[in-house]
Amino acid sequence: MSDEFVLPRISATKRDQLGSIASRRIRRAGQVPAVVYGHEQEPAHICVDNRALDNLIKNRERVFEIDVEGQVEETMLRDLQWDTFGTQILHVDLVRINASERVTVEVQVKLRGTSPGVVSGGIMELGLHSLELDCLAHNIPDNISVRINGLEIGDAIYVRDLEVPRGSKLHNAEDQIVVHVVAPKGEEEEEQAPEVETPEVAE
Repeated sequence: MSDEFVLPRISATKRDQLGSIASRRIRRAGQVPAVVYGHEQEPAHICVDNRALDNLIKNRERVFEIDVEGQVEETMLRDLQWDTFGTQILHVDLVRINASERVTVEVQVKLRGTSPGVVSGGIMELGLHSLELDCLAHNIPDNISVRINGLEIGDAIYVRDLEVPRGSKLHNAEDQIVVHVVAPKGEEEEEQAPEVETPEVAE
C-alpha cells in the first residue's frame, strides 16, 4: 500500500448460516449479508453493518478495506442487490484486490453542459451509458465527464474524443459514438425525400 492514500475501512463478521431465512435474520439485526471472493481464495461469507456500508455508497467509495474479525482485506464493490423499492441493500458482492493493481470497471457516462444543437430543436441520443475503463483500483472515477457545449445538429462525440484520468485507458472501440445530436424526424424526412417531377399534361 502506498502512503499517498488511505482506504476507508468497515468491520465485518463471519457468517456460517446461509440461505434466505438466515439472510432475513441478518437484515433484521441491521446487517447486510455479503460475500468476498477472488485472488484464488475461497469465497468468504460475511455480514457488514448496514449504516457503515450505506455511508460508503453515499460517498461513492468503490474500493475499501474489510476487517473481518481482525483479518483485513482490500476489496472492491462488485455488485449490490437492492429491494424492490431501491431503499434497502439486500446483498453485497465484494472482490479481493490490491488497491495498487489495475482493474477493469464499468464507469457511467455523465453529460455536462448544454448542447446548442438541442437548444435549436435537435434530439440528443446517448450511444453509450457506460464505458469500460482500465485504471488503478484506488483511482476509479465516479464517472467519465463528456462536455456537450459544442454539439450542433449532426455532430457526435466518439470514444476517441474523451479524456480519462492519467494512467487510465478505455477498452471501448475508438469509433463508437458516445453521444450525438440528430435533427428532428420531420426535418430528416424532408431532407431525405426525393424530388418528384410533375408530369406534363397533354393538351
